Amino acid sequence: MLNSKDSILQRLKTLGLKQDEAKLYLELLKEPSTHLKLARATGINRAKVYRLADQLEKRSLVGKRSDDRGTFLIASDPATLEVELVTHEERLKTQRQTLQSVMPVLNSIKTNDPSSFIVYTYEGTEGFKQMLWHELKAQGENLIFGGGPLTDLVNNKRWIDKHQARIIEAGYSIREIINPGEISFTIDAKGNGRYRFRTIPSGVLTLENQTVIYNDTVSVYHWRQQQKVGIEIVSHSYANTMRQIFELYWQQATELS
Repeated sequence: MLNSKDSILQRLKTLGLKQDEAKLYLELLKEPSTHLKLARATGINRAKVYRLADQLEKRSLVGKRSDDRGTFLIASDPATLEVELVTHEERLKTQRQTLQSVMPVLNSIKTNDPSSFIVYTYEGTEGFKQMLWHELKAQGENLIFGGGPLTDLVNNKRWIDKHQARIIEAGYSIREIINPGEISFTIDAKGNGRYRFRTIPSGVLTLENQTVIYNDTVSVYHWRQQQKVGIEIVSHSYANTMRQIFELYWQQATELS
């Protein structure tokens, strides 16, 4: 249920509070309390309660009130959480603008040696997200070996929808070769007129992983056997070799109407 304690704690964690911070805040919403009473009510070590209370006070989520009985901790209005969220959004907006302004400078500093061969490795869903986001830098065309639902890589529909929208914004075309019966790797790019795919029998070419070729990069996604491992090979010559191999199989593959 929405109002269960565990559910509320989980939502507070989503809003940026750690588990024990959320516990303290919930207790203080009920009534003002002392550090000792909070420790007893939550089961959190008293010394840790002092430290967490100080952290919450710095975030304006907890205040102090004194009377003839002593000093009590008191929870701030829950609306403070929204203020903190707005502050975070503004900070994120500033960071994004800063990144956009500094990116051309960083790219001009980066060494682009045509003979270089660089390998980056990634693990888990977060690693796959980075790789998929890098693909949005594709210029002209993105070539893909192998199919499969994108949800196998990133099981988050909101993130996938955002990524697919960015593909359309990026404006590059896509060609994909898959085995018969496989699902297209690029879910929603089909309707824009820049997506084509062909099928090839697994006896000719078995496609169990996804290999993506764009710019000077070749990316490989592997998520079988309970693993999520990816690599990016950045090499001008290797990417060109893989393009040539793709074209050979593209000519052998069948384009479905």
